[in-house]
Amino acid sequence: MASHCYLIGPSGELFVEYLVRHCALSDQKKYVNESSKVKIGAFCPTELRAICEKGLLLLTITIPEMQHILWPFLLKMIIPRAYTSAAATVCRCISELCRHRSSSSNVMLSECKARDDIPNPEELFARLVVLLHDPLAREQQATQILMVLYYLSPLFPTNIDLFWQDEIPKMKAYVSDTEDLKLDPSYQETWDDMIINFLAESLDVVQETDWLISLGNAFTEQYVLYTPDDDHSALLHRCLGILLQKVADRNYVCDKIDWMYKQANISIPANRLGLAKAMGLVAASHLDAVLEMLKGILDNIGQSLFQRLLSFFSDSYRMEESDDIHAALALMYGYAAKYAPSTVIEARIDALVGTNMLSRLLHVRHHTAKQAVITAIDLLGRAVINAAENGASFPLKKRDQLLDYILTLMGREENDSFADSSIELLHTQALALSACTTLVTVEPKLTIETRNHVMKATLGFFALPNDPIDVVNPLIDNLITLLCAILLTSGEDGRSRADQLLHILRQIDQYVSSPVEYQRRRSCLAVYEMLLKFRTLCVIGYCALGCHGSCTHIKQIDRAVLGNFSNLPSAYVLPSREALCLGNRVIMYLPRCADTDSEVRKISAQILDQLFSISLSLPRPVGSSSGIDLELSYGALSSLEDVIAILRSDASIDPSEVFNRIVSSVCILLTKDELVATLHSCTTAICDRTKQSAEGAIQAVVEFVTKRGNELSETDVSRTTQSLLSAAVHITDKHLRLETLGAISCLAENTNSKIVFNEVLATAGKDIVTKDISRLRGGWPMQDAFHAFSQHAVLSFLFLEHLISALNQTPFVKGDMEKGDYSSHSADTWIDDDILQAAILALTAFFRGGGKVGKKAVEKSYAPVLAALTLQLGSCHGLASSGQHEPLRAILTSFQSFCECVGDLEMRKILARDGEQNDKEKWINLIGDVAGCVSIKRPKEVQTICLILTKSINRQQRFQREAAAAALSEFVRYSGGFDSLLEQMVEALCRHVSDESPTVRGLCLRGLVQIPSIHIHQYATQVLSVILALLDDLDESVQLTAVSCLLTILKSSSKDAVEPILLNLSVRLRNLQVSMNVKMRRNAFAAFGALSNFGVGSQQEAFLEQIHAMLPRLILHIYDDDLSVRQACRNTLKQVAPFMEIGVYGIFNSHCFNSDHRSDYETFVRDLTRQFVQHFPSRIDSYMGSTIQAFEAPWPIIQANAIYFSSSILCLCDDQHILSLFYTQVFGLLVVKLSRSADAIVRATCSSSLGWLLKSINSHSWRSTRLERVESFRWGYESESTKK
Repeated sequence: MASHCYLIGPSGELFVEYLVRHCALSDQKKYVNESSKVKIGAFCPTELRAICEKGLLLLTITIPEMQHILWPFLLKMIIPRAYTSAAATVCRCISELCRHRSSSSNVMLSECKARDDIPNPEELFARLVVLLHDPLAREQQATQILMVLYYLSPLFPTNIDLFWQDEIPKMKAYVSDTEDLKLDPSYQETWDDMIINFLAESLDVVQETDWLISLGNAFTEQYVLYTPDDDHSALLHRCLGILLQKVADRNYVCDKIDWMYKQANISIPANRLGLAKAMGLVAASHLDAVLEMLKGILDNIGQSLFQRLLSFFSDSYRMEESDDIHAALALMYGYAAKYAPSTVIEARIDALVGTNMLSRLLHVRHHTAKQAVITAIDLLGRAVINAAENGASFPLKKRDQLLDYILTLMGREENDSFADSSIELLHTQALALSACTTLVTVEPKLTIETRNHVMKATLGFFALPNDPIDVVNPLIDNLITLLCAILLTSGEDGRSRADQLLHILRQIDQYVSSPVEYQRRRSCLAVYEMLLKFRTLCVIGYCALGCHGSCTHIKQIDRAVLGNFSNLPSAYVLPSREALCLGNRVIMYLPRCADTDSEVRKISAQILDQLFSISLSLPRPVGSSSGIDLELSYGALSSLEDVIAILRSDASIDPSEVFNRIVSSVCILLTKDELVATLHSCTTAICDRTKQSAEGAIQAVVEFVTKRGNELSETDVSRTTQSLLSAAVHITDKHLRLETLGAISCLAENTNSKIVFNEVLATAGKDIVTKDISRLRGGWPMQDAFHAFSQHAVLSFLFLEHLISALNQTPFVKGDMEKGDYSSHSADTWIDDDILQAAILALTAFFRGGGKVGKKAVEKSYAPVLAALTLQLGSCHGLASSGQHEPLRAILTSFQSFCECVGDLEMRKILARDGEQNDKEKWINLIGDVAGCVSIKRPKEVQTICLILTKSINRQQRFQREAAAAALSEFVRYSGGFDSLLEQMVEALCRHVSDESPTVRGLCLRGLVQIPSIHIHQYATQVLSVILALLDDLDESVQLTAVSCLLTILKSSSKDAVEPILLNLSVRLRNLQVSMNVKMRRNAFAAFGALSNFGVGSQQEAFLEQIHAMLPRLILHIYDDDLSVRQACRNTLKQVAPFMEIGVYGIFNSHCFNSDHRSDYETFVRDLTRQFVQHFPSRIDSYMGSTIQAFEAPWPIIQANAIYFSSSILCLCDDQHILSLFYTQVFGLLVVKLSRSADAIVRATCSSSLGWLLKSINSHSWRSTRLERVESFRWGYESESTKK
C-alpha cells in the first residue's frame, strides 16, 4: 500500500499513528495475554506489537515515499504518554530517517519548524532526556534516544551540537553491553547520575536564559506524562532540579520547586528520593529558597482542614501521611546540605541542627521513613566532610545528638518482632551504621561516653542470623567500617588509639569466642580490618577521614625522629609495644587458629601476623631492655607469614600441623612479660566453647611452659596455676579437663612445683568450704588434679613430699587449742585449716588413684607418710573431743587408704576397730598398736619413723605432741638395734617430761621405762631422776604413771642408780600413799616395798626411819576398802619386816594377816601392837601421832582402823608417859566420834574401843582424877568442830 502511494496525507499519518499505538503495547499486557492465550482477532498482543514494529521500521527504511509522511510526523509520536512504550521503535525510525536524509538536514529542520503541531525542541529534549532513564529497556531504547538527540542536535542552540558529538558516544558506550551492565548492582544510580551530568553540562553549554526557562516549562508540563510510581517521574524531578540550579530568577525557582513538591507523590520512596535529590540540586544555587520552602512544609504538617478531618477518622492515615512527609523533608534537608556550597553550608547546618529541627523528623514509624531520616543525617555529615575537603572545615555541632537520633531510629519497635520486619529492619540498620560511620568521622572527636554508647548499640549486630545473607553481609561490612572509623578518629595520638583499639577488641571478644561459627568469622574479620587500619596508621601516618592510600588529609609521621619522642608533636607519638597488651590479645586469637572453620583459622593467623608486625614496627623507649632478639623475632614472623601463605593457597593442609607452626612462631615472638600475660589470661581460651579451639589453647600453654617455663618467676607460676585451675573448674568436658590438668602438671614439671602444688591445695581448700564437693556435677576437678599428680612419673614423689610437708609443718586449726598463739609463728609453719583438709583429701586421692606410679612413691616415702598420718590422727582426735568429728573421719579414711596402698591389712583392721574412739586413753593405745604393727611388719622403717617423730614431739600443737609421744613410747621397745637413735629418743623423751601436756609427760615416762633391757642399765639413773621429779607432778595421772614406772624400773635398776635418791623416793611415795586414787595408793605401797631391796648399806638407817614413819599407815591400809591395796600393803609389810629385826614372821604367815575379815584384822593388829610395845617402846609416841592423824582420814574404814590401832596401843602399853600423853586425848576423840560420826563402822569401833579402854588395867589409876579433864576435852573438841 505504501509503495503504491496509498498511504499519503492525513490517512497515511493515521496509519502511522495506528502502528505506533500498537508498538506501545506494554510488557505487562504482553505477558498477561501470553499466559492466558487471549486472542485479539487473529493475533495475540505480542505478535501484533512485533508486526507493527517491523512494519513501521520497513516503512521507514524500504519505502522512500513514506519519508515525507513519517517526517516530521514521528516527532509528534514521542510526546504522548500513551506511546511511551513505543519510544525505542519511534526513535529508531527517526534515526534512520535522519541518517538517510543527512544530506538535506536543513530541509528537515525547516519542515519540522513549519508545522505547528510538531513539539518544539525544548519539549522533545525534556521528553527524551527523561526517557533515557532505563538503560535495559527493550529494543535498546537508551541507545536509540541518544541517536535521536545526536541527529536532532541542529534543532537546539548551536553550542550544544559540538558537546553532544563528544558526549553522546560515551554514553552509548556505557549502555551498549546490557549483560555487562547487569553485573553492576549500582548501574541504575550511575546511569541516572550520567543523565543528570549530561543535562547539566548541556545547560552550561547553552547559556541562554530564555531557552532554559522554556525547557523548565517543558519539564513542568510533562509531569502529566508519568505516573508517580514510575521511576521516570523521579528522574524528571532531578532534571527539573538541575535546570533550576542554572536559573538565576528566584521567583521562577520558588514557583517551580513549589510545583515540583505538589506534583510529587512522597508516599512512593523512589519518587520521594527523586524529589529530594532535585531539591538538593536546586539548593546548590538557591539554598535559602529551598530551606524556606522546607521550613514552611514542616510547620504546616497536618494543618489543612482535609488532613485534620481524615486524621479524626483514621489514626493510621495520619501516621502514614506524617511519615511520608517527614521522610521527604528529611531527604530534602539532607540533599540540600549535600549539594549546597561549602562556603555557606556551615551556618545553614548549624541552624538546622541547633534549632533541633531534625528532632521533629524522628517521629516516624515505618522503616522506609526511618531510612529516609537516617539518610538525611548521613548526608549532613557528608556535607561537613565535603566542606573539609574543599578547605572549609568546621565541627558538626550536636554531632553526638545526631548519633543518638540514628541509634534511636535503627532500633526495633517494642511491638515488632524480629522475624516480622527483619528485612526492612536490617536495611534500616545497615543505613544507620553507615550514617554512624559518617558522623564518627567528622569533627569533633568522639568522647568516651559517646563511643561507648555507639558501640553498645551496634556490637550486637555481630550476633545477627546469617539469613538473608545478601542483606546481613552488607550490614556487617558497615559495622566493621564503623569500628574502624571509631578507631581512626577517636584518639589524639598513637597511644590513645592503642587504648581505643584494645577497648574495641575487648568488646568484640565475646563474639570472637562465640559458639556460633558465623559470629566468630565476622568478629575475626572485624579485628583483622581494624589491625590493618592501625598498622597503616603506625607505619605511614593516618587520615582523619579514613581515606585509603595517599590523600590530601594524611598526616605523615617522620620515622627519622622516632627514636626521641620528645621531638614529636603529641599527635604523632606512637604507642609502645606494651600498650598493645599482646599477651592478652594473643591468647584470645590463638585458639581461633585451631577453629573448626577454615576461614576463621586463616583470618586468626593473619590477626596474629598483624599484631606482631605492628609490635615489631613500633619504636622501643629509650633505655628499654626488653631483651628482644630482633633477628630471631623476624625469623619467627617470616615463618608465620609462610603459614598464612600456605593457608591462602592450600585449604587441604592438615590444620594441626599449621597450628603447631603458628604456636612455635608465637612462642618466639612473645616477650617475657607478654608470655606471662598470655599464660595469666588462658582461662577464657581453655574454656572456649569450641572444643577444637580449647584443645588448641591447652596445647599452646603446654608449648609455652615447656619451652620458656624457666623464665617465669614464682608469682608468674602462681598466677598461671590459678588461671589453669579456674579453667579446669569451669570445664565440663572430661577430656578437656584432663588435658588442662596435664597442662598444670607440665607447669609443675618445668617450673617450681611447690608453688603449683600450693595453689592446687589452696583452690581445693576454698572448694571444701564453699561447695559440697561430693555432689559436684562431673566430679570434683581438684580430685582429678590429685590423681593427675599421683600418676605422673616425675611429679608423684614431689607431690607426695609436698603433702607430707603440708601436714607436718603446720597446726591443723587456726589458733592453738591448748598452747601458744599462732599469730606469732613463722609463716612457713602456718597453713589454713581448709588447705590442711585439702591436703588430707589429696593424700587419700593419692593412695587410691595413684596406680603403680603412686604406689611406688608411697613405698619410697613410707616413713614420712606414716609419721604424718600418725600426727594428724592425734590432731583430729583433739578436734573430735571438741565436737568436730569430720576431720577425724577424713584422716581415718586417708590412713586406711594408705594401709590398702601398702598392703598392710592388719593395721587397717586396727584403725577400723578403734579409730573413731574419742576416749584419750583409747586413741593413745590405738597409736601404740599402730606403732607396734609397723615395728613387726616393717622393722626397717622404724629408725626413719622414730627420727621424724623425735623431731615432731617439739610441735606447737598439743595433740600432735601426744601422738608423737604415744608412738615413740611404743617404738622405743624396738629400738635396741639403733644405739644412736635410742640416744636421741631418750634425750627427746627426757626433755619432754616437763611438757605442759600431762599426757605427753606420762607417755614420755612410759617410753623411758620401755627401753630394751640390754640398754636400760645405761639410762637407769636418768630415768629414775625423771620419775623422782614426776612423783611431785601436779597432775595425778602423771604421778600414777610415775609410780607405775618406778615399779617397773626398779626391777632392772642397780643399787648404784637407786641409792642416791632412795630417801627422796621414799618420802614422795609416802605422800602418795594417802591418795584417793586406789591405783595410786596400791602402787605407792608396792613401790615402797620394792625400794626395800635397795635400803641396805649406808642408807639402811635412814631407810629404816622411813619405814617407821610409814609403818602405822601401812598397818591401817592392810584393811583398806580396796583389796588390791590390802594385798600391796601385806606384801610391803613383809618386805620391810626384815629391817625391824623383830620376830614378826609368824604373824605375817598367820591366817589373820592374810584374812579379809574384820575380826581377823583386829586380831592381827593386837598381835602386832604387842610386838611394837615390846620391841619399839621409843617409837610408840610417833606411831600414836601418825595414827591419831588418821582419825580424820577420808575413808571411814581407815578411821576405824586408826581408832582400833591407837586403842590397842593404849591398852597394851604400860608406859605412863605414853598414857599421860595420849590416853585422855584418844578417849575424848572416841567419845566425839561415837556421838557424831555418820559411819556405822566408825561408831562401832569407837564403842568397842571405849569399852576396851575402860576395862584395861591401865585405866584404874587415872579414871577418877581425869574424868573432868576428859569432859572438858570433849567440850573443847566439840566447840572447835563447831567453829570449823
